[in-house]
Amino acid sequence: MFHAFFVHLFPMKRILSTIASVLFLISSNNLRAQSLESSFEFLKLPVSAHNSSLGGRTVSVFDADPTLFISNPALLSANSTRLVGLNAMTWFSGTTIAGAQYCNMFDERSRFAFNARYVNYGRMKETAADGTVTGSFSAKDIAVGATWAYMLTDRLSGGVTGNIVTSRYGSMSSVAIGVDLGLLYIIPDNGVTIGLAATNLGGQIKAFENTFQKMPFDLCAGVTWKPAHAPLRFTLSMDNLTRWDKSDFYFAEDQESGFGEILKRHISLGADVNLTERFYIALGCNLRNREELAAKGSKGFTGFTVGTGLRIGKVMFDLSYGKYQVSESSLICNFAFNI
Repeated sequence: MFHAFFVHLFPMKRILSTIASVLFLISSNNLRAQSLESSFEFLKLPVSAHNSSLGGRTVSVFDADPTLFISNPALLSANSTRLVGLNAMTWFSGTTIAGAQYCNMFDERSRFAFNARYVNYGRMKETAADGTVTGSFSAKDIAVGATWAYMLTDRLSGGVTGNIVTSRYGSMSSVAIGVDLGLLYIIPDNGVTIGLAATNLGGQIKAFENTFQKMPFDLCAGVTWKPAHAPLRFTLSMDNLTRWDKSDFYFAEDQESGFGEILKRHISLGADVNLTERFYIALGCNLRNREELAAKGSKGFTGFTVGTGLRIGKVMFDLSYGKYQVSESSLICNFAFNI
């Protein structure tokens, strides 16, 4: 047992050492940069329908789902079979958002996965400084990543994801390296799982016109609780835990912006109802989305998400509905197959 532990521990140390070296170089580049505005905002778009239906940014739901590990790499440890997954999301008209995942076991304690995300914004008009239309151009974002998760103990899982991110807008392009780190602690006697994830660590190695920008870093924590002998499960999540200034969020001129209002914008709430072992429905509320979109004029269902999932044999299907912008609602669809 100890031999197996050290066989896997030493490769992990080498990988973490390499990641640390890359991050050091990226940080050095960022320190020399003239601009540090956030770039690659598409990385914030939801991928998992189940995650989204629980309010988004969920890092503590320990289910065998090939998309949940994108928010917390440690969640990959829940997958014990070989899975291929596809995802798609509706967004603005003319925009295509899709992705794919592959998950497998390395051994009893180790899991690995690959994922890809793709956003195509379609063709846009290209204009001169005086407004004259001179042609058109396309705009695309792509992220490709590899994940490794390891059960450090019977209750503690850790995971790391390395991402290569690229954006091309017309003749301009940018490339970045990002790293996601995650932990998950399981308390089986109480039906509790606690997650912590730091996503989008890193930075650009090639910038748009030599103007370097930050990655959209996020620090998230969450807890999921399933009461004994009940088909219910509750999740509380908090994101943007390094941001506590009023300027980090949107407030209308007449809105209060004290600590309580800022705290509210970090919180998401969700609940699952497992009607059978193969079918669930879920409801969530992202308080930041609700407050900020309402302040911009969106009413009604704003901030709430609803979803469902079905497992039939080797096939998994998840669907969620929510509103992430003022003008339109979005559907997220996940399909996975156990091979």
